[in-house]
Amino acid sequence: MNPIHEQIEGVGGAITMSIIAFSVVFLVLGGLSGIIYGIKYMASALERKKSGGSGTAPAPAAPAPAVHAAPVAAAGTDKGRLLAVISAAVAAVEGPGARITSVRPCGAVAVAPRGGLEWKRVGIIETLGGLSRDWK
Repeated sequence: MNPIHEQIEGVGGAITMSIIAFSVVFLVLGGLSGIIYGIKYMASALERKKSGGSGTAPAPAAPAPAVHAAPVAAAGTDKGRLLAVISAAVAAVEGPGARITSVRPCGAVAVAPRGGLEWKRVGIIETLGGLSRDWK
């Protein structure tokens, strides 16, 4: 019986070893994918079990109707001032072409912040402010 290193020589041996190595790698990757999908299905089954066993997702709640901003007639209220501040902030960030179509309180619905272009720009400027440009 010949030792294994004598059987795997030359171009044929290299091709055989490549096929074996690639097979092992793809079998391991396939096994990992199977484990990931198995965990995904087990998690969804546990979630269905916790929610009462219904196979369908609960219907989403209807969105609250938007309250359109109306001009404030009373001079003693701060709503008009608040709307003016909101309008000025939107105009400063978005430019003169921006329009506010409705205003509603956000206490009932948690909404992710939108925009933030100016904050991102200031953050980049402050972060890069200490870097020297001696490399030019």
